[in-house]
Amino acid sequence: MNEERNTSISARGFAVLTVYFMIGTSILIAPAGLALAAKQDAWMAALFGVGLNIALVALYAALGKLRQHESLVQMCVSALGRWAGGLLGLAFVAFFYLLASLMIGDLGYFLTTQNLPETPIEVLQLLFVLLAVYAVRLGKSAYSRAAELFFPFLLLLFTLLVLTTLPRIDPRNFEPLLEFGLRPIVKGGINLFALQEMIVLLMLYPYVRRAAGRSGAMIGGTVLGGIVLVVTTAASIGVLCAGVTANQLFPAYALAKNISIGHFLERIEGMIIFIWVLSILIKIVITFDAALIGLGQLFGLRSTLALTLPLGVGMVVVAQLCYPNTVFVQDFLSKNWTPFASIFLVFAPLLLYAVHLIRARA
Repeated sequence: MNEERNTSISARGFAVLTVYFMIGTSILIAPAGLALAAKQDAWMAALFGVGLNIALVALYAALGKLRQHESLVQMCVSALGRWAGGLLGLAFVAFFYLLASLMIGDLGYFLTTQNLPETPIEVLQLLFVLLAVYAVRLGKSAYSRAAELFFPFLLLLFTLLVLTTLPRIDPRNFEPLLEFGLRPIVKGGINLFALQEMIVLLMLYPYVRRAAGRSGAMIGGTVLGGIVLVVTTAASIGVLCAGVTANQLFPAYALAKNISIGHFLERIEGMIIFIWVLSILIKIVITFDAALIGLGQLFGLRSTLALTLPLGVGMVVVAQLCYPNTVFVQDFLSKNWTPFASIFLVFAPLLLYAVHLIRARA
């Protein structure tokens, strides 16, 4: 497999990619699920979910430290053998491909329901697929540097969004604290951690130039991305209240539409569109690239460049099949996604870590 093409990523670039990956799908849709589960305590549920993610990322980092020169798929094969490990690696590849396709569906439905209702959803999805294919063909170094280039603008826009939200926050929207106890907070936090899918980043681990900086970059990026999610959730509850937040498809977008300062600064929802579209597009690129890397390693392909376009177009087809409408997807996410995703996010990594740790000590 020709992985020499622009494949090195700096530790700083890896941290930035981690932030994008953390907030990619969550910044726009997560507050609704958290408010539905934990009501006015949604920000606590967000904190708990971020804490779970940090713990999982620490596990992934420990696994990466045990097998520094292997991707996640290669770790599966080295731990469980050619056949069992290969099947688990193939399951991870399928999971990554499904995840990338669902995010293409997210993008299409958001833009057609909120901004471009007259545009065929397939056209928008194909446009973003072509962007993702182009980025993957340029290589990891190119798209990581592009992510770094846009990162200061993302932070600036997010800071401006938070500052303009502060005057409209009503502290009474957070009362009473812990009205329904800890159980809804735990439930909401567990549902949140399953939306980040940070395990995908282990596919990029061998390509980070400085091995000593990988763990710190991944954990630091997770913490920063988690802060963004907690602040966004708290702002949504503070301005919109828990009931309105829970009933919105895209609460952060509704939050931005409500901002008005002296009839001078109004309708700044373009900020949240830029933040979300950029972050989810980068997450799609990473996830699609991870699926291609895994395929190449499992089947011994010298290059996966020829697969980028057909598999990219295939994501539009999968998105249409798996994403019939937003109501169906919301119901699936709330009831089925967490147990399904936990197989790949929790149980399989724990198995791999245990096997590799036992072998390392033996």
